[in-house]
Amino acid sequence: MNTLRRLAQHDAAYLLLFIFLISLNLRGPVTGLPPLLDRISQDLQLTSSQSGLLTSLPLLIFALFAPVASWLTRHFQIERILATGVALIALGMITRSLGSLAALYIGAVLIGAGIAIGNVLLPSLLKREFPHYIVQLTAIYVLMMSIGGFVMSSLAVPLSVFAEGSNFTLPMSSWSFALACQGLMILLPLVVWFTCKITQHHTPQINNADVSPKLWRSITAWQVAGFLAVNSLINYIVVAWVPAILVSYGYTDTTAGLYQGYLQLAGALPSLILAPFIHRLGSHRRLCLFATGLTWLSLLGFLYLPSWSGVWAVSFGFGVSMGFILGLSFVSLRTNSPKQAAALSGMAQLIGYTLAALGPVLIGALHDWQHSWSAPLYVLLGIGFLWMILGWMASPIPSDQAHSATSSRR
Repeated sequence: MNTLRRLAQHDAAYLLLFIFLISLNLRGPVTGLPPLLDRISQDLQLTSSQSGLLTSLPLLIFALFAPVASWLTRHFQIERILATGVALIALGMITRSLGSLAALYIGAVLIGAGIAIGNVLLPSLLKREFPHYIVQLTAIYVLMMSIGGFVMSSLAVPLSVFAEGSNFTLPMSSWSFALACQGLMILLPLVVWFTCKITQHHTPQINNADVSPKLWRSITAWQVAGFLAVNSLINYIVVAWVPAILVSYGYTDTTAGLYQGYLQLAGALPSLILAPFIHRLGSHRRLCLFATGLTWLSLLGFLYLPSWSGVWAVSFGFGVSMGFILGLSFVSLRTNSPKQAAALSGMAQLIGYTLAALGPVLIGALHDWQHSWSAPLYVLLGIGFLWMILGWMASPIPSDQAHSATSSRR
């Protein structure tokens, strides 16, 4: 028995390592491109619309491929699907470093499909293998996402500058070299997959054909999916436009960029708090109210007290990231099986990334119409209040922790 227990612990350790290394690559391949966008645009002589498509295309692929990822769980093992997703990300990162516009677009599609698989199936895998540690492990893998995003974003330009000043003759442009170097990180989960023993499990059949139809008719599913979707909407709008908002208030572009960096770094803090202390912090509903309320107050601060924008950037990053972690955990906590979790995750990301792709464009159009950031910020306050209500309804409560998203409560 002790030997079997040790083997099981080894399998769990390898699986967790695989999960965390996948997480390391679920944000960086997207955030690592924008710092190089000026160099790419100048080198390939791109128009603004062509450049914009490079950043919005992955979000659209996230939305389109999320239901496909959940559908695949009906026919294949989750671990094998995740490994395929990692391979797609790796192939996409290799392709986009080839240096042409077509390669950049094809790479973005492959990367988007691979990341969509990871985004959809990791909550499902945690639901199946670690049902008693869902929030803690979700917090850790979101932290790994933040680390990967920070590393690829922060090293993109230095790697390009290094390639320009290198005495070696490279067979590619400096930005292609930087993108190729970013691809080294995706090798880590592939090495674990091929060298470590990761047991693949068949999940029990649970009337697969009935899961999705029930899901789209479920109030609980819409509450959880809506909470995650509005989280994505708010986050992508603010990340896209907060530098422009701060510059309009009189900040320099350097300071505006610094404050946006504060926002990103603050997003890692909830993971460090939730993972070890989740059981001491009160109910999920209370935590969710704190996260959404802090985010709403930060938006209010940007509007009425812009001189404290550094504080609001930190508090916004903390609140919206904490809400994201809780929302991902609700996908597992509010479902009864891994396949239900995968289906709900796919539904949430289909809605969320569609909104995330459209939101910044519509807010930008509103600014152009009003010639002011006040109206967009008022709209964000309204969206933030809706997010607060959805969070209250989506949160599991102690007396009813496991309402199924496919239950008859509609």
